[in-house]
Amino acid sequence: MPMYEIANLTPWRHRQIWIRPEDASEVFFERDESSEKLNYLVSWIQQNKPLVGRASGQANLASKDLRPLGLLQFGSSESKQRLYLLVKNTVIDKVEQPLLLSSVLEYLPLQHRLCATHLLHLIQGVEVEIRVYGSAFWSYAQKSTCMKEESDLDLLIQAHGRNNIENIFAALVKCSNLYAIRLDGELELPDGKTVAWRELSIMPDKILVKSDHGPSLQNCSEIWAQLE
Repeated sequence: MPMYEIANLTPWRHRQIWIRPEDASEVFFERDESSEKLNYLVSWIQQNKPLVGRASGQANLASKDLRPLGLLQFGSSESKQRLYLLVKNTVIDKVEQPLLLSSVLEYLPLQHRLCATHLLHLIQGVEVEIRVYGSAFWSYAQKSTCMKEESDLDLLIQAHGRNNIENIFAALVKCSNLYAIRLDGELELPDGKTVAWRELSIMPDKILVKSDHGPSLQNCSEIWAQLE
């Protein structure tokens, strides 16, 4: 992907971002970090593993040449730390969509896997992509689960049409209740912004909308109008 496409790519949040391994030293921390964390970051990139795009913060709002990234550092299941990173557009190798839920099943705890499998069965034939971010993604990236039985499963839902979306919400609630798993996450809007699907499903007057540049409040009716 040419650099100019990467520089203007939207949406950025939740996307998988690869850095060229030889440029691992060109990824920066937002704040001072230990040499252990730096070594972890460099090793991760040199293993050709992806980082994740996140929304802009104060550290990178002033420069269009820096993009915000995140990495979850694993110690044990009890010691995970989020690393907040910045990177120049020039060292980005590729950008891809978040992983499909169907591709991460083997790295989910058993009850989560049963819940996700049932959900995918219920939505067969529906025009929707259900993708993952958060712990399910990081479990896949490190090829072993970093989730607990009580962990949420964060989903990114890509779908259009009010009836279609309401049917998907009903399937999500059914599976969440049946398996006692909290299915959480966001519905992606046509412009790449997102809203929490649980919040949208209760039809509030206003709803928090997340974007690459931070959150804002918007009328719920305007959100549904985008989705028709």
